[in-house]
Amino acid sequence: MTVSTLPAHALPKPKPDLTATRKPQSPIAIFFWRRRIWFESTFVSSMLEPWEKILLLTILFASVVLVVTGIYKYLPQQIFLIRRRAIYYLWGQEGDERLLWQWLGLDVDPSPGIYKES
Repeated sequence: MTVSTLPAHALPKPKPDLTATRKPQSPIAIFFWRRRIWFESTFVSSMLEPWEKILLLTILFASVVLVVTGIYKYLPQQIFLIRRRAIYYLWGQEGDERLLWQWLGLDVDPSPGIYKES
């Protein structure tokens, strides 16, 4: 059994072809290349087939849209409810929020919704 050696120029291109993962030259391209490599390595999308990548990205995008929508629509009213509950738990009664502002050392302006420091 003999082993034949081929010259380097006669060898086929190595598989897999890794040209897509080579570091680019420009600084902006390097920035986006690093983000892409980070994303692919975090979610293992380099191991997925194209249809699986599309499915994964669609699910991630839909989840992000739902979370952002929930924060935008429901967080303000939840903060309002949390503030009311905190007043109830601190003073044992609902209603007069001026107690909280006086306790914090803020004066209450007679016009509604405007508070100024003393």
